[in-house]
Amino acid sequence: MTEQSNVFEVKVDQSFPKKDYYKEQLRGITPDAFFVLGGGNREIISSKERVSYKTSSYRGKFFPEKIGGAKARPIAAVELSKYYPEAKIVTMSHRPKNLFQLAEKSQETEYPTFAHVLSEDIKRAGVNGNKIIEKPESTSTLTEMMEVVKLIVQNGWQNTAVITNDYQIERARKILNILKDDEKLVFLKRELRFLFKTERESDLFNRQWQKFEEALSKFKTSNAHVVFVSAENVLRRRSPHYEKLINEVMEQDGYKNVVEQEKIGNQKIDEGKYTFAQDSFREYILALK
Repeated sequence: MTEQSNVFEVKVDQSFPKKDYYKEQLRGITPDAFFVLGGGNREIISSKERVSYKTSSYRGKFFPEKIGGAKARPIAAVELSKYYPEAKIVTMSHRPKNLFQLAEKSQETEYPTFAHVLSEDIKRAGVNGNKIIEKPESTSTLTEMMEVVKLIVQNGWQNTAVITNDYQIERARKILNILKDDEKLVFLKRELRFLFKTERESDLFNRQWQKFEEALSKFKTSNAHVVFVSAENVLRRRSPHYEKLINEVMEQDGYKNVVEQEKIGNQKIDEGKYTFAQDSFREYILALK
């Protein structure tokens, strides 16, 4: 029930019942859980100098040339939760050290995880905290998809939805498909293992990778369904106000820069040139027990 008018702007029929629209976005599944992928956070200092954190807005303070709009993710999760109240909400990701901003690096206090800030945003919107599961272990889209697989198996979920910004969906889907492809998984493991130089680190990587492959095997035999939901699409139907806001944001150069960056990354994945062996993956493995 959407009509695309150009690359960025999408017209939504606001008379179409929300329940049916969201069912369409979820490809007809009734989700056992929503996974909300991690995104940027922002520090807020009150008039009384109290520090708190919220998911970052569309125009970031430290990276004005990029408009990511991570705050759309928890808002979309809250909206969908109204129509699927039985579904759990899993907030994801740590804050990889390479994403620390200069102002944060000089502070001694520990910065909260993406998972925790997302959780707090969602609870402030009125969602019962008992529905929320914080999973801060992941440090990248790759490790988020690995955690999605593991959590689906651990909880016996059959139908789940991954909520993130529209521009990230294709890359997340491609990565999940790599994990499910036996041949590509072998090459991925070979690339990642070189991050671990000492015998202790190599042993840890091998143990954790074996655990993941065991979960992956169960995931594939369970035929569990994972759909990817655009946070922007949900917000467009939430209200005419959000539809106007989202369409305006997506016409901004900062948002187009993020879209272009994602296109380049997706092309590299298709060509087998994407670098998965990053410090964020090493950080993820070394933190696991």
